[in-house]
Amino acid sequence: MFVPPGDGIVNRLADVLEAELIETARADAARARGLADDTGATQPELRTALRFVAHSAEEAVLVAILRGERLGLDGPEPSSGGQADESGR
Repeated sequence: MFVPPGDGIVNRLADVLEAELIETARADAARARGLADDTGATQPELRTALRFVAHSAEEAVLVAILRGERLGLDGPEPSSGGQADESGR
């Protein structure tokens, strides 16, 4: 558990960070959708967008897991997440 249950300053900071991570994920998804619809988008642009979306998805999953812990719900343990190398793998 990263943040113990409660209403203290750490919980409020966690709430703010979680909201920022979710908003970043939304923005990354919107940018990626725009690139996917752009017939002139290059492969490097698409790969970069995919990396951002993958990172944001990992962050959003972590938010969900940690929020579940703070609410006392059982769920999967956070993973270290796989970082994509330059080939996108």
